[in-house]
Amino acid sequence: MKKEILTRPFPPELVKQRPGQHGKTLSYIETHAVITRLNEGCDAWSFEVNRHEIHEAEVVVLGKLTADGVVKMAFGGAGITRGQDGEPVSLADDLKAASSDALKKTASLLGVGLELYGGGNGHGEKNGNGNGHAAGNGGGLVGGADRLTAKQLAAIHGAARRANVTRENLMLLVKNHGKGQLEALSKREASAIISELSGMQGARVAETDVRASGGRWASGLVFR
Repeated sequence: MKKEILTRPFPPELVKQRPGQHGKTLSYIETHAVITRLNEGCDAWSFEVNRHEIHEAEVVVLGKLTADGVVKMAFGGAGITRGQDGEPVSLADDLKAASSDALKKTASLLGVGLELYGGGNGHGEKNGNGNGHAAGNGGGLVGGADRLTAKQLAAIHGAARRANVTRENLMLLVKNHGKGQLEALSKREASAIISELSGMQGARVAETDVRASGGRWASGLVFR
């Protein structure tokens, strides 16, 4: 593996831009440029999707990149494109977009395009004080220095499903911790959200038990 090639900043002509949320501009590298860089910097590499999930508004995949014996995993996501009738246009295309996102993120864990995620070369998304943020579809890096792990991210999605928490309500929990996206959570924040979601699930189970037994629910206690 040639780290000096993998971590080499991309020339400005390969850095694309697109509108982001809240009027911000996101910088990103197209998938073919990432593939070319992996070909240049690795003797052998492969990418596969370990699993995928289809949610109400987006699709999520867990990607695995193996490069010269080094394995990196990260989640990628893409919004579901819907027609005028509200039905998905092509989930296959949405999953392909999510897979491309996962490839970019796993490659960034080897240093490919990392300057965009950290804002080191000035191309990343900028906020009011000029600091760079994660660029590309879905933002942050899973598995960064203090970022949540891929296992924690999967646990959050699983706990949200079991507690019947919608995507919108899940994002409200994330915003309560001062973050705008799941991937930006720290390990400690992710653990806190998993605990909150598990508590919601327990409350739903207890409430169902109360209703089934003819009891009543008050202040979190079950009276029979």
